[in-house]
Amino acid sequence: MALRPCRECGKEVSTEAETCPNCGTKNPTKPPVKKATAKEVLAGLATLAFIIFVVSKCTSSDTEPKKDPAAAAKAEAEQSAKDAACKMDLQCWGDKNSVGASVYCATPVEKLAKYSAKWTDGTFELKFSRFRWLDKDKGTLTFIGDKIQFQNGFGAYQNHIAECDFDPNGNKVLDVRARPGRL
Repeated sequence: MALRPCRECGKEVSTEAETCPNCGTKNPTKPPVKKATAKEVLAGLATLAFIIFVVSKCTSSDTEPKKDPAAAAKAEAEQSAKDAACKMDLQCWGDKNSVGASVYCATPVEKLAKYSAKWTDGTFELKFSRFRWLDKDKGTLTFIGDKIQFQNGFGAYQNHIAECDFDPNGNKVLDVRARPGRL
């Protein structure tokens, strides 16, 4: 039990005392709680309103200039032509869909493991480093990579080559295969 001076009368009072025995002040050793004045509350609300106003103006989508409908249609047609050309080029189509294949094929490949599986790719590295056409007319690809290890019955991990047949049009995994080895 420590003694401290009362905030009102200054006499020594226990820090555990609920009231000062000399003057009757409640919680005599604790500093008084300051209540906000109406002016301070209004200033705080005005500041908050200003912050909300600034944020809403900075994130408004009305700042984009209006586009001419004909120009927008022309740009859309050009983009569609580029996409069609990309879909016919293996390198372009494979590069464009390699991230999607890494995401959608990961779980089905892991399920091929008898015990457990772990990926050895880095944070920003793709799980599949190669690709080939599965069906060029349909735009489906086979992604191939060796960034997976399957655990064997003794608990050791063995490198495997995984293949994933992938349809980028619907982000669908058509089939997965794995065999021991490295690329």
